[in-house]
Amino acid sequence: MGWMRRTKIVATVGPAVAGPARLEKLIRAGADCLRFNLSHGTALEHVRAMAQARAAARRTGRTAALLADLCGPKIRTGGAPEKGVLLERGSRLEIVPGSIESTPESVGVTYPRLAQEVRRGQRILLADGRMELRVEGTRGRSILAKVVRGGALGGRKGVNLPDTKLSTPALTAKDRADLKAMAKAMPDYVALSFVRTAEDLRACRKAMDAAGLKAAGLIGKLEKPEALDNLESIVRACDGIMVARGDLGVEMPAERVPAAQRAMTEAAARSDRLCIVATEMLESMIESPRPTRAEVSDVACAVRDCADAVMLSAETSKGRYPFEAVKTMARVLEAAEAEQARSGRLCEPPCGASEGGIADALALAAKLVSQKVGETVLAAATESGGTALFLSKSRPVSPILGLSPTEAALRRMALYWGVLPVRIPRFQDHVRLLDEAGRCARRFLGAKPGGFVVILSGTPLGQSGSTNTLHLRRL
Repeated sequence: MGWMRRTKIVATVGPAVAGPARLEKLIRAGADCLRFNLSHGTALEHVRAMAQARAAARRTGRTAALLADLCGPKIRTGGAPEKGVLLERGSRLEIVPGSIESTPESVGVTYPRLAQEVRRGQRILLADGRMELRVEGTRGRSILAKVVRGGALGGRKGVNLPDTKLSTPALTAKDRADLKAMAKAMPDYVALSFVRTAEDLRACRKAMDAAGLKAAGLIGKLEKPEALDNLESIVRACDGIMVARGDLGVEMPAERVPAAQRAMTEAAARSDRLCIVATEMLESMIESPRPTRAEVSDVACAVRDCADAVMLSAETSKGRYPFEAVKTMARVLEAAEAEQARSGRLCEPPCGASEGGIADALALAAKLVSQKVGETVLAAATESGGTALFLSKSRPVSPILGLSPTEAALRRMALYWGVLPVRIPRFQDHVRLLDEAGRCARRFLGAKPGGFVVILSGTPLGQSGSTNTLHLRRL
């Protein structure tokens, strides 16, 4: 068997890949999960695009997950002239609530309570931290600030407040409306932005259940420093986390972000949760057909940090080379994983604190068996995808087949490290299941006679959460 890429690729959908033909090309290029950013466009547009993506995946014969990324309480400035507004260092301006067009004397922000929550001396960062203001006081609902680091401010730029504790909830009224609209498309995952506590995630899960999205996995986006203070409880309250390094790198010193990324990936590994590393992974490929060497190293570091998936944002949503970016990402991931496997250092995540009970213990046993008997394929016969996740988080060198008759489980497994989702019939006896697992190992992974398949399944078959059996079969 040749090396099958283990780390999955999340590709953001946008104008550069809009339409059935381009979505199909994106999946064929190697995208395992398509992200729909609800910060842009309307809910109806995203619902239509998700339907197109589902159809595109069927045409390719590949399984692709869909991720609806909620906007969250992102604060932005108002509009601005095409050339932007020059904010000169040392000048003073007024920050007012509302989406008014910016001028050198006043900048609108979309958070109405800002004047009530900031304090004198605190920083206000604009445009991904490129510009810095310092609060000097308030006047009614407005803020008086001094420009510490200036520049040309464009329209609708992000506002970060690294020194201020905001009262706004992570789940906004817009997010709740978007969740109701997303029920028409049934995404496989929902991502909640700006998570600070486990309570943020519990509120989102409750809203998802009410909207008819009970089957969707919940991803917590960690982009606020407060999330690190509550990391363990946050990880346990969701199905996976996203290391969103964009806002995180603005709100904390850049030199602290690598350590934060490592802490987050380790926390996810300990609790058998997914971990997606995101933001600026191949940023130069927005305009260039080739990545920088630093970007390639960054992707390889994500592999060593036990990331389950890596994400492309503007590279695919609006970049000039979206398909090349996905193909490049796939090659870099494959090379990094193969080197790790050759050196014997393929990701070994922390174990022992996992929550999967018997299924998790069997996954670790399957990994040990595969190490002892030679060339092996691991297979999880699963109704929900849970058994395949436990196999994935044990980080075996052997490839994993996620065998399920359930479409929703197959799509969820598309985001699991090392798992190839394959649809099988629903069997009533283990003999037919074992025969099918061997057939799939030969057909989809090129397993050869004399090799082994380790199959995890449950008794009785077809019942979610019943995994209790390990079979070893020679081909």
